Amino acid sequence: MSKNLLDKASQQALSEVLGYDEARIYYLILNKKEQELEKEFSYSKRYRLMKSLFEIEAVGKVKPEEQDFFSYILLPPSFLYFKKIDMEIIEYLEKIYLKNHFEALNKRFSQIILKDEKILLIFLLKYFMKEEARLSIDEFKLDFLGKKKNMIKITRRKDRRKIGVIDNKLAFEFVSMFNSNENIGYLSTNKEDNREYVSMIEQEINRI
Repeated sequence: MSKNLLDKASQQALSEVLGYDEARIYYLILNKKEQELEKEFSYSKRYRLMKSLFEIEAVGKVKPEEQDFFSYILLPPSFLYFKKIDMEIIEYLEKIYLKNHFEALNKRFSQIILKDEKILLIFLLKYFMKEEARLSIDEFKLDFLGKKKNMIKITRRKDRRKIGVIDNKLAFEFVSMFNSNENIGYLSTNKEDNREYVSMIEQEINRI
């Protein structure tokens, strides 16, 4: 499929899954089309749509260490794996995310809130993992990874906490919040100032 056709098909797929306005704002943010975004949507409507996108697992909330409040962050289009969307379309959108937004996941933030942490983990396992991953998590289907799923070791758990390490370079921890269907957690790459956290999660997984 040509790039032009893929782009049109991807917008149609997003619209079918998210709804027209939500798909439009997701697409514009994904492609970093800020001027079109501001032209098409007022601030108040953007705010309402981002709240809607959070509820349908297309964006998350992060609190950078220097901030006292949460802001929205675009999540990878991996939520499309749970719908009947052509793989070529999903991977087309994922490559745009890799180019335009992946670095945002490397920035330091103290907390992240997600409706479903698996949306983000799917993307990280597919594009960040090169060698192995060790996860202590609840039920998690990995068929989307093909042969790469053999690189992942999962220890099942039924409590509210989920942890994992990917390639000894990235660690995560999420806890299901009481009286809520949200998960609050932390995501850290093995940069110099975060190595202690990655090592801590590694040691915990090794004890399981």
